[in-house]
Amino acid sequence: MVAWAGQGVHGAVYRAEPRHCAQGLPVALKVALRPGDPRFAREAELISRVRHPSVPRLWDSGTWQSPAGTLFPWLAMEWVEGVPLYRWGGHPDVSSRECFRVLAQLARALEALHAQGAVHRDFKGDNVLVRSSDGRAMLTDFGLGSFPGAELLTPPGACLGTPLYRSPQAGMFEVNSRGDGSVRFVHQPADDLYALGMAACRLLTGEYPEWVDPAQDEHGRWRVRTVRTPASLRGVEPTVRASILRMLAVRPEQRGTAAEHAEALERASRQPLERTGPRGSARLGWPWLAMTAGLALSVWTGWAVSERLAEKPTPAQVRIEVAGPRDAGTAGLGEAVSSASTAQAPEPSAPAPLAEDSLPEPQPGQLRPDARGRCPRKAQVVLNGACWVPFDAAREQCESLGGNGKLFKGRCYVPVLTPERPSTSQPTNPP
Repeated sequence: MVAWAGQGVHGAVYRAEPRHCAQGLPVALKVALRPGDPRFAREAELISRVRHPSVPRLWDSGTWQSPAGTLFPWLAMEWVEGVPLYRWGGHPDVSSRECFRVLAQLARALEALHAQGAVHRDFKGDNVLVRSSDGRAMLTDFGLGSFPGAELLTPPGACLGTPLYRSPQAGMFEVNSRGDGSVRFVHQPADDLYALGMAACRLLTGEYPEWVDPAQDEHGRWRVRTVRTPASLRGVEPTVRASILRMLAVRPEQRGTAAEHAEALERASRQPLERTGPRGSARLGWPWLAMTAGLALSVWTGWAVSERLAEKPTPAQVRIEVAGPRDAGTAGLGEAVSSASTAQAPEPSAPAPLAEDSLPEPQPGQLRPDARGRCPRKAQVVLNGACWVPFDAAREQCESLGGNGKLFKGRCYVPVLTPERPSTSQPTNPP
């Protein structure tokens, strides 16, 4: 039996049960949306290398032939029955010590990953499930992960991961590279740790840190000077607060190691006294805070894109904008995969031709206008039921915007993305 469980940019996830074994455990069956997608072989290799209780096990992998004869890669992994991290943390019965324990487990998972010389490259709250049976945190979605010797699938000039969780170095890379096809951003363990710090801050306070006033150095390159954490972080247990601040350091060499942060979080989780004030007060405002985070990310998206188009932006302009079993069963997959694959955005390395006369289609997770039909910022416009940032750019410039630019009636439109957008490989409902 197969049931649809979610979909990301590169794969559709199903809950599958063995056809010939009534007592067999369910598996998460992830099927590629594009024929022969090499990411699946890379993900299978990475998961098979990492042995950790917070990393789902890989049962099997292979290719599935559609009714049309096309081959689609698939992975069969351990099924995780659980709750997304932030939804779990928002429950009033969850204590601070339990949050410390979960964060320590995630740090240990990253430690195991980094010990293999590998990086996740898309660590975020939406890629973490807290298992219902025992409360263990499970790190999912290794589709963008990489390891020594892995095939390079990302074109130069592009930066992977969800923008809200990118380290300052990764975020500024897009601005500074400005479409330079000769440079490539190399993710390091420190980038995963920064993302863990973002998730930890969001889990414990309900708020995200933010960059403060990116500025140009003496060589004209944009850099983040400071990462500002929410005031409510001051009420978090001192050892945990120090660990989070270290993970969020602007300089990657100051972020330490996953093992060091795991030890600090484990010690805090064993303390008899907990301080729940910041979490309790933050939970009351989480819906508003999530909307604020979405607005902040949309501002960053518009700012980053405008930086890539502008010749010589001024610091004043920047301040204004920034203020198991082999036979798991595959019945019914043909129609689902075929229909899902046609709805996905084109690959960044080979963007589809831009249609100038047809309205651009909204992307998954793109910001939508409010009940009054308005977008959050004046610079944004509503087009085809979604919010866009318009730019006066030629076709070549529009096409260079990471595959996101859409040309319509001679003008370029870039989607305003929210933190919930599955910008990489996030399933709508992770397995």
